[in-house]
Amino acid sequence: MPRRSIRSHEDSLEFEDEDVFERHSVAQQERLRRLIIDLLGRWYWIALGLVFGILAALYFLSKAPKKYEASSRILVKQSTGAVMNSKDQVEEIDLRTDEALNTVAQRIKRPELLKRIAADDSIRQLPGLIPPPVHWLPTWAENWVGGPDEEGADEVPLPDKLWKKISLWVEVSPKRDTRLLDVTVTHQSPEVAQALANAIALEFNRELTGDRAEGRTSSFDILVKESEAARGRLQKAQNALANYQGVLDTLKSLEEKEAVALELSRRYLPKHPKMMAAQSELETFQKRFLSEFDSVRNAQADKDYWQSTHDEWDQAQGDPNERLQTARRLLIARSSVLENEIESQTSVFNSMLTRMQESGINQQAVESEIDVDSLATLPELPVSPKPVLVLAAGMVVGVGGGLMIALILTRLDNKFHTVAQVESETSKTVLGSISQMKEGVLEGIVSKQEKKTGIPSPSYEDEWDPVLAFRRHLSETSFAEMYRVLRASITLLGDEKKRKVTAFTSSLPGEGKTTTSVNFALAAAGQGKKVLLIDADLRKPAVHKTLGLKRDHNGKGVTEILAGQTTLEEAAFPLPGVENLHVVLSGVRAPNPGELLSGIRLEKLLAQATQYFDVVVLDTAPVLAVPDTRIIAPQVDNLCLVIRANYTPKGAVRRVLEVLEEGGTPPSGAIFNGFSEKRRLIGENYSYGYYKYGKYGSTGSYGYGSYGGYGAYGSDDDDTPRKKNRKRKKRATSEA
Repeated sequence: MPRRSIRSHEDSLEFEDEDVFERHSVAQQERLRRLIIDLLGRWYWIALGLVFGILAALYFLSKAPKKYEASSRILVKQSTGAVMNSKDQVEEIDLRTDEALNTVAQRIKRPELLKRIAADDSIRQLPGLIPPPVHWLPTWAENWVGGPDEEGADEVPLPDKLWKKISLWVEVSPKRDTRLLDVTVTHQSPEVAQALANAIALEFNRELTGDRAEGRTSSFDILVKESEAARGRLQKAQNALANYQGVLDTLKSLEEKEAVALELSRRYLPKHPKMMAAQSELETFQKRFLSEFDSVRNAQADKDYWQSTHDEWDQAQGDPNERLQTARRLLIARSSVLENEIESQTSVFNSMLTRMQESGINQQAVESEIDVDSLATLPELPVSPKPVLVLAAGMVVGVGGGLMIALILTRLDNKFHTVAQVESETSKTVLGSISQMKEGVLEGIVSKQEKKTGIPSPSYEDEWDPVLAFRRHLSETSFAEMYRVLRASITLLGDEKKRKVTAFTSSLPGEGKTTTSVNFALAAAGQGKKVLLIDADLRKPAVHKTLGLKRDHNGKGVTEILAGQTTLEEAAFPLPGVENLHVVLSGVRAPNPGELLSGIRLEKLLAQATQYFDVVVLDTAPVLAVPDTRIIAPQVDNLCLVIRANYTPKGAVRRVLEVLEEGGTPPSGAIFNGFSEKRRLIGENYSYGYYKYGKYGSTGSYGYGSYGGYGAYGSDDDDTPRKKNRKRKKRATSEA
């Protein structure tokens, strides 16, 4: 591959990586934005957490005992000082470092010192020394479950137990960049805090000043004893070495004779007179050395050492030469050990003498290293609890708890709340978003327009479901406009002449598919197109109820057409008061809806309908409830899935999409129905914004009717129309 092609390929891969990273970053930002919006949607949990946190903080302030702090101050004066160690002995430490000051601070809290404080009668007799128990529960709760046992609560324990309580009240800390130590006592009684802080500081100072001289004397005595021991060991080693001096001189002479004999042996034969004389003299010195060696070996001066070498010496008695070499080796080894020991003990003894001289100088000039700088004063204001901090902490914890609950609920929420969620989680285009419509609000708008224009609503509209948006005085509201937007979205799906049949379905009963179907048909008819509305929900038909008709209004319907008992021309009838709109009701109750819909007559019915009408609208059954819609889906051009806000589970919608895609009939898009527009969600539902009362009325909620469970979907015992507007009906009767 040419270099230019390789470089172009590498550049394209780099651009692809950057594009993937950018898309991933955008997706992350979108998820974060969605999470923030969802959390803001549950603001009431955050507000509830804030209120609860404030109430909890106020309750804590009402129950928590007030505590006072009293501090005495200790001054460390010298760069070196004596402090008591864990064995009640005086130690000298360098007080120039922060670590040393911290050490002194910890020594003040020694159990031995605090036990003496706890045993002091003046401390034990202080009123309120032992704080009373805190009643954290309300009075009614304590009466029910029982409060803390107060019997003997104010009794002062023995010193062995009291000092542990005192250690919890005391804190000793060095002040930064100073040589001062603060002894702080925190207690519910200001008098007890003051008394304990002063008693600890004074006792520590008394401990040092009283025991310093004794401690220094004790240290000097130890030095004297150690120096005497070192002197004794030094003298013992010197005496032992002096005992070996004679035999060491003889050994030195022997070595000289051996050197002379060795030199002569190189020049003369063994029988030569000089050689014989040198050999005789060498043997004499060898006997002399062995004799002197036996004397020092049996002497008492170094008896312990020679007893340890007794076995080695006995093994060398058989051979005179080996005996001579063993004696020489043992003597040299022992003399070397003694010389080293003398050198070591001399160094130790000199060191002891130096320390004794320094200790004597310090003994002559004793000065206090630590002193009490100031005593504690009686505290006037409590240091805890601090209302501002407690309230702030309560607010932070409350808001955090509310956020946590809101986050958990957001994660557990399996409903759709916005158009953005539907598009993000289903990957389907939302063809229209229909806000909630309150029946009372719509009737209020109608009444207001009737008074304003003086034109009453047509009588046939009194029979309609109140949530139909194309009544005379509602056709200019935002509710009607939402269905016009839906009509335009479906029109843009493709060529209108080739995509005439539009079916509306849902995942579950009660999502508003029938209301959407009828309103869409009214919107299409208002555009001047010839529209046919077919109630294809043979199990639970609702179109007749929505239009205020009876199920047998025309005596013929879809069931009869599919059964071959009538024709489309006979079953279809124009809706009174609405131009260009014909309706085919479901007909009589069918015992086998699935078999009727699966026949070829449905295909012929839709083909005939598209010949006479510009728009054919089908209201079908829910997908998950019964299989009817899956049978109809291949015959329609636009399959629209109605999703009800805050109602339809996400899992149900995902299952519907899987079922329809497996059948090769994926939905053309979704309709987000019944959402509640809020300021925080403006733009999330692609709607006209947040409406209050006025020309366009206000958003709200309306009933969708109850279909019951999946298994009971086919039960339809009530064929009467939906609730009529009784108020207007009564008014019309009175006017007549």
